[in-house]
Amino acid sequence: MHLLIIDDHEIVRDGIKTLIEQEYGWHVSYAISALEELPSYASFEEIDVAILDISLANGNGFDTLVKIKQQAPYVKCLMLSMYEHVGYICKALELGADGYVTKNAATKELIDALDSLEKDENYLSSDISRKLAFGDKCLTSILTDREKEIFLLLAKGFQPKQIAYHIDTAPKTVMVHRTNIYRKLEVTSQFGLLRIALETGYLDVSDVINDDVLIKEN
Repeated sequence: MHLLIIDDHEIVRDGIKTLIEQEYGWHVSYAISALEELPSYASFEEIDVAILDISLANGNGFDTLVKIKQQAPYVKCLMLSMYEHVGYICKALELGADGYVTKNAATKELIDALDSLEKDENYLSSDISRKLAFGDKCLTSILTDREKEIFLLLAKGFQPKQIAYHIDTAPKTVMVHRTNIYRKLEVTSQFGLLRIALETGYLDVSDVINDDVLIKEN
């Protein structure tokens, strides 16, 4: 099996490469910090599995995941990240990830994940499976499609009137949705929504509008 590793920490890349090649006999074709570093002659046809970190110096692993799946949908993508919040996991799976292992998991989990992907099976590390088993839910399962759309706009700092104009509905309708979103997510303000959006990976800091655009709620 041939692998691609994308992580912006050289010590992590080298450690994974050594483990995979010396202990298990798989071959790491490329170990790089960003997808753009792939040599011009490189072909995804020689890659079976890509191991991706979410937090990268240039961009993020979600964007990299999407690019790989668009260019080479046959390449299995395993997310290896320090982020354990179920929101990150759900987003990765929604974007097409074939597995997710946290960096706090045992080394054996990474090997088990690669072994599963080689067999065309998906894989979640045991700590993630426990989170899901004990009731953690994705935002997509808590909110309706319309509520999720409004949730993201509220988290970015837009007010009900602005959102109503943007999605072509009445401000009162947006305010009803806002009340339901607050109740479901157990928050009392837009800043609470922003915190959730950032913690779960549904928004990046660069997605958030400037603070001076935020208008105090009535």
